[in-house]
Amino acid sequence: MTKEDILRAYLEDELFIEKKYLTEGDAPKYKWATLSEPNLIQILKIAIEGELNNESINVTEKKINALLNK
Repeated sequence: MTKEDILRAYLEDELFIEKKYLTEGDAPKYKWATLSEPNLIQILKIAIEGELNNESINVTEKKINALLNK
């Protein structure tokens, strides 16, 4: 599974449509390189990259906090 496949699996959750992060049918078409995205999707991407790169939890946490503190 690629990181794009993992992200799409998360984005197919109904919560993303209910909260209007994505519209119906957008998740299967979603690309990793999509730029205009909500912070929640960016956080998912940081977490997926951290897990796939065997990054320590502290490093991933710092990256997420840096994003949220912008």
